[in-house]
Amino acid sequence: MPRRFTVPLFLFAGAALASGLSAACSSSAEASSPPPASIFVAPAALSELSGEAYFDHPFPSDLRRDETGHAVYEGFYSPFESRLIADYVKATKGLLRGFSPAAAIHLRFSADVDPASLPADPGAAKSPSSSVQLVDIDPKSPERGKRRPIETSFRAAKGVYIPKDTLAVLPMPGAPLLPSTRYALVVTRALRSTDGRAFEPSSDLAEVLGETPPTSKTEKVRAAYGDAVTELAAAGIPKGDVAHLTVFTTNDPTDELFRVVDAMKSQVKAPVARDIVAKDQAASYDVYEGMYGPTPSYQAGTVPFAQQGGAFTFDDKGVPVLQGTFDVRFAIVIPNAQKCPEPEAGYPVVIYAHGTGGDYRSIMSKSVGPALAEACLATVGTDQIFHGTRPGAPPDSDPNKEGNTQLLFFNLNNPTAARTNGRQSAVDVAQEARLFTETGLVVPAAVARSGKDVKLDGKRVTFYGHSQGGLNGPLYLAADPSSRGGVLSGTGSLITIALLEKTEPKPSVAGALRVLLSLTDPEEGKELDLFHPVVNLAQAMVDTTDPIHYMGRIIQRPREGFAPKSIFETEGIGADGVGDSYAPPHGIEVGAVALGLPRQAPGLWPIREAKFAGLGDVTVPADGLVGNLAGGKASGVLAQYAPKPGSDGHFVAYDVPEAKSQIVKFLRNLADDPRGKVSPP
Repeated sequence: MPRRFTVPLFLFAGAALASGLSAACSSSAEASSPPPASIFVAPAALSELSGEAYFDHPFPSDLRRDETGHAVYEGFYSPFESRLIADYVKATKGLLRGFSPAAAIHLRFSADVDPASLPADPGAAKSPSSSVQLVDIDPKSPERGKRRPIETSFRAAKGVYIPKDTLAVLPMPGAPLLPSTRYALVVTRALRSTDGRAFEPSSDLAEVLGETPPTSKTEKVRAAYGDAVTELAAAGIPKGDVAHLTVFTTNDPTDELFRVVDAMKSQVKAPVARDIVAKDQAASYDVYEGMYGPTPSYQAGTVPFAQQGGAFTFDDKGVPVLQGTFDVRFAIVIPNAQKCPEPEAGYPVVIYAHGTGGDYRSIMSKSVGPALAEACLATVGTDQIFHGTRPGAPPDSDPNKEGNTQLLFFNLNNPTAARTNGRQSAVDVAQEARLFTETGLVVPAAVARSGKDVKLDGKRVTFYGHSQGGLNGPLYLAADPSSRGGVLSGTGSLITIALLEKTEPKPSVAGALRVLLSLTDPEEGKELDLFHPVVNLAQAMVDTTDPIHYMGRIIQRPREGFAPKSIFETEGIGADGVGDSYAPPHGIEVGAVALGLPRQAPGLWPIREAKFAGLGDVTVPADGLVGNLAGGKASGVLAQYAPKPGSDGHFVAYDVPEAKSQIVKFLRNLADDPRGKVSPP
């Protein structure tokens, strides 16, 4: 736990004292005061940028990369000498080849900024006249010269973790930057101080811009920034307009998972089912259970990686290192053969991934399998990571099993595991799919209640993920071609949102974060928002497992050779904006924006980012919505439903009849046609 120190109120009194200064200062005195300027230091060594001076050079910046190109976080300001922060900073060393495509950017100034001179919204920030612009300056980028939508936040007063006069800029949630791409964040002289004056570049920055003769002091920065000034000029921002600047290159959060899933196909044989037995039976379905394996583990160390271990590792040629294999139990719901005669190629199959606290039988507990069986679809379920009989799962005797499982999965105490648990889960699903696409699972006649072999159609696989299972879904859908698409329920994105707003299950992640950062005081805690440095350090660490970076690879920019996939996503939310407390609504919404999903009309709660992403509402016609995505190749919407009275919005997919009906019909339609179809509520 971090040490707790009281921060005296007088540290925050500067702004109040300033407001009490005499108004009798002469205009000549004002004119003689130095103009407001950027704080941009070209350090002799990165070690100079530590503690309260950490943001005296912008972060991120390509200056803050080591000789191998990895991002350097050493010196990160930790006022309470938090062990958690120290562990996170240590874990970044040699880990991130570039900077987060979704995390905040921080710059400082010598004076207070007039908020009215900042861009009013992400749309305004894309204007060439905006005072703050985030520009793609990568010659190899398909978006070279394009301005990105951003959110801005200026803090004048000194905070606990944030120095005074700090501007934070965030790529618009739902619109992460392109991977492995070079960007420039520019503050122009259109930015004004509270006394109406334009900001000027610092003396070091003036050298970098070429406004003053260069010296050896700025040599490293000029080398790191390369031809950025020329690229900005080509984009319509001449160097004389620049008051502040940082240049940085993003990393690729998806790269490792894609390599692991690809390697798995050659390193691990397709799974085989065994010990299949008949279980439940009803008029519309039969249930069978069994085991299958092998399921590969690519996480190094000892599960559940509570304090250390859990990383994907690669050999010196970049090939993923397989750590071992294990078998898992499964349950499968098969439609009744009398009501649903088996198709020649077998029944279409839905892979269901349950939420925290569930297990392989969750396909029955929410009537998921039975409802899908009515539509002549088979459904398979297995234990998710840290659940059931999986290695490292909390025992059934644990009175807080669900909460502790959640803490193991998100694992604030071990960033290495936190950034990999979700990816391992995606590997699990990709291997599970091979049970149908390669092995061709058959329920043998000796076991089947029909007395005949029951086949499953490996060419008609779809996916349905809820909560934790929903978080795995975008990773699997982006990394592997085996599924046509599917349903996402209670699926958040952007770990920053989850860290701030996720309150269920208990103990809450949001509550734990405030304690760990010693920000339990209500007044001090106000600084904890989407722009906060510590929250964005966590974002950078777990980008690799955050669905936000995989959403765009499902429909809009699929991997080479992959078809766009159809997605139906649900959100539980009321007209008051209150709904899902397990997967915060804002996280669901920005994930849908990243997917490119329009909201199904009529909606219940506006999605701010959708407007700036060009996503309007869509009305589903009586005969269904087909091909509204990917140039007609895919279909999908985000559907909002009011929570059932007495139930959390997290469960609308199960509680609300209209939601259940749309989900079943969507999966049935997708099994029939790869383009999919959204049926009306």
